[in-house]
Amino acid sequence: MSGGKDEGADKTEKPTPKKLRDARKEGNVAKSKELTSTVLVLGWLCAAWMLLNYIGGRVFMLFDQSLQAVGLPFFENLPRMGMLALDTLLWIMLPLLAMAVSLGVLIEFLQAGPVASMKKLVPKMEKMNPVEGIKKMFSMDNLVELIKSILKSAALIGIGYVVLSRMLPELLRLPYSPPQAIGAAIWHAIKWIVIWTIAVFFFVSALDVWYQKFSYTKKLRMSRRDIKQEVKENEGDPYVKQRRKQLHQEWAQQNMLGAVRNSNVVVTNPTHIAIALQYEHGVTDLPVVVAKGEGAFAEEIKRAAEEAGVPILQNIPLARGLNEKTALDDYIDGEFFNAVAEVLHWAETVRQEHGGG
Repeated sequence: MSGGKDEGADKTEKPTPKKLRDARKEGNVAKSKELTSTVLVLGWLCAAWMLLNYIGGRVFMLFDQSLQAVGLPFFENLPRMGMLALDTLLWIMLPLLAMAVSLGVLIEFLQAGPVASMKKLVPKMEKMNPVEGIKKMFSMDNLVELIKSILKSAALIGIGYVVLSRMLPELLRLPYSPPQAIGAAIWHAIKWIVIWTIAVFFFVSALDVWYQKFSYTKKLRMSRRDIKQEVKENEGDPYVKQRRKQLHQEWAQQNMLGAVRNSNVVVTNPTHIAIALQYEHGVTDLPVVVAKGEGAFAEEIKRAAEEAGVPILQNIPLARGLNEKTALDDYIDGEFFNAVAEVLHWAETVRQEHGGG
């Protein structure tokens, strides 16, 4: 019962870097569609304004060809005019579409960075569940989308009302003005409506960017139990790590005990420390510490030496010095040359007295 509570509640901790990386691998990133659509609209308007002469020339050519074909038979001229209209439409739309695709990819990249995941395209059975669909209809994300739509609609109505109400005196004088004044008035109204609309949409997009990041972090929140489980998965189960360390120590000790049986002498202190030394003329340049241990393992070293007939010598200063200053499988330091040489000579003498056994 407590486990279920932990699973469904207490997710108060920020997501860990690993949690964020895993979500990113699944294509789950924080990004605002509102910002992308607003920038695309602005890009379309800018591109249309920059290509105004180009678009006007294409449209003028289409109308000119249409007027020249007025006196020609309809069914004979229809295929040619249809292809001309399609060609004009494509040459007008292709630059705008290319700009829209490039700008859309750029904005998505700036928001989320490089993301490559096919998991979003894989169909999921829970998406077919009508209960889950109804829950999503009344979710916080849909409520926010509804509020954004209401704000944008109200803003458009308000902007149109304000701009037209300020221009009302000029609009009432248009019937008594020259024809070019009508075009200028329409252009003035459209210009200010577009400017204020883009400004309001960018404001809504900024709010949406903040909300999307907040919502993304909230959905990925973790409980302390989740964080502990993640740490356990990353670093390994402490019990398994301890068991692995124990097995490694046992393996290393077995190897050292095997080296003790082939060593020349074991130096002790007398019960706390045991150091096994090996030296073979012409094979090793200097004596080597092939095994060392303290406490219980020191007793194991002495027992292995006794079983193999390796001489054991009690030399407290030498045992302590070698244990502190010489690592396992290292040559002895210069300060121990004389003492170790005497110990090796003594061990060789003991071996000879016992017949090399």
